[in-house]
Parts: sequence; structure tokens; C-alpha cells
Amino acid sequence: MPEFAGASAAARRLGFDPVIRLAGGRAVAYDQTCLVIDLMAPLALFDNHIAAFDAGAACFRDVLSDLGIDARVGPVPGEYCAGAHSVNARGQVKIVGLAQRAMRRSRLLTACIVLETPDRLRPVVDAVYSAMKLDWSRESLGSVRDEGVQGSLDEVVHELVTGLQQRHAAWALPQKTIVDGVLARVARIRADSPAASSP
Repeated sequence: MPEFAGASAAARRLGFDPVIRLAGGRAVAYDQTCLVIDLMAPLALFDNHIAAFDAGAACFRDVLSDLGIDARVGPVPGEYCAGAHSVNARGQVKIVGLAQRAMRRSRLLTACIVLETPDRLRPVVDAVYSAMKLDWSRESLGSVRDEGVQGSLDEVVHELVTGLQQRHAAWALPQKTIVDGVLARVARIRADSPAASSP
């Protein structure tokens, strides 16, 4: 976008380094109060990117629900990097943003979870979105902490990661028959590869 340079300068003025996310999407602000989680899966595990988004969003919704949050899948009015598979609280504030990139043989689903009250994030999103001539509402940005989750930051991260470990099968292994098919295909590719016969 032609406004990219101006948006990058605005971010730097507020102490944020601009980077290009592998998964793409609109501008997002991260700092030490955010948890970024990348989930990888073979491309063939899902028929299309919508099915992968559905599974991933449901996984994060359920983990947040386990923490006592009224978590739902879907956008809220005025959210940054708007998407149908955002995970929100109460249908009012966005807590988790999801983005995805399909590569040759694998799929990346990346999630940013805002943990603490995002007082430092709102000004930089204001500045960047203003520079890029994009609309957003600062009231749409929420956090795990603002939804009443207690404990230290490390404890909250531990609960989230533990919950994802327990529910990760919903993302990575949706059906055993598909997994068996993927493994068989990988074995055939290896057998046909010139590297397979190398000493």
C-alpha cells in the first residue's frame, strides 16, 4: 500500500519496529503483553483455508472458555485486522487475531492473544491505521486480563499453553484417516525422491 512507509514511521515514533508477518493480514501491534502462537500442519489435513480457520478459531475459543471467558468466534465492530475468525469476548472486544499462510506442503496458522490491558497497543494502532487510512475503534481491542482472568502473566501463559496442548488435536489431527493418507503420500514422495537413493 502507498501509505506503508508513513505507517512504518508512525510505528517507529512510538517505539514499535515494523516487520512483515509471514501469515500476512492488516497491521497488528505486539508487545511483551501479547502471546503469539504458531500452529503448523501438513497442507493436506484440511480441504481449504476456511476449514483450517474454523478448526483453529474453535480451538482458541475453547481454551479461552476454559479460563472463564465468554469467548466467541467472529469479528466485532471496528476491530483491527478484521476477520471472520477472530476470537472475541462477549461479542464486544477482540482478544485473539488469527492469520494463515498456505505453503507448498504445510499450513501456518498464527494467533496473537492480547493478555494484559492493551493501553500501550491502542496508540500505535491509532497512529498506524490513521497513516494507512484504515478505520478501527480502539474500544474493540480487549485482553484476557480485562475479562477477569487472574494470576501472573506467566501463570496465564501456562494455562493457555496447557489448554492448547490438551485441545491441539482439534487442529493438527482432525481425522485419523486423513493423517494416514498424508503419511502414505509422504512415504511415496520419499521413495520417488532421488535423495532417497543417495548413500
